[in-house]
Amino acid sequence: MLLPVEQVCLPNGEILDSALALAVQMIKERSCSGLTVEDLVNATHLPRRTLERRFQRYLNTSPHTEILKVQIAKARELLITTHLKLADIASQTGFRSVSHLCVAIKREFQITPNAIRQRGF
Repeated sequence: MLLPVEQVCLPNGEILDSALALAVQMIKERSCSGLTVEDLVNATHLPRRTLERRFQRYLNTSPHTEILKVQIAKARELLITTHLKLADIASQTGFRSVSHLCVAIKREFQITPNAIRQRGF
């Protein structure tokens, strides 16, 4: 259950509209639980393209990229702070497979998940 949408303020002081603020809040709260862009579309009642344009205009990213960013950050945190198996980390962070997790981590940090764990990076 989502809490009431908080205002999201950009660095320039501009406040996001309620639909975009809802999407950002959902991403923060549910990215690791299988959240999709389609879920955001359904919740905001915006056409997919409109949602994508607003993300690009105000946040300089796409909804999919923002979801992935949250998943990767959580996976990195788990790699550093736990001894969980990669399969468990993939499952807890919403990745479809260990392979998908490894590709995303390597693309983001240019090192493997095991290297992140070893270096505490």
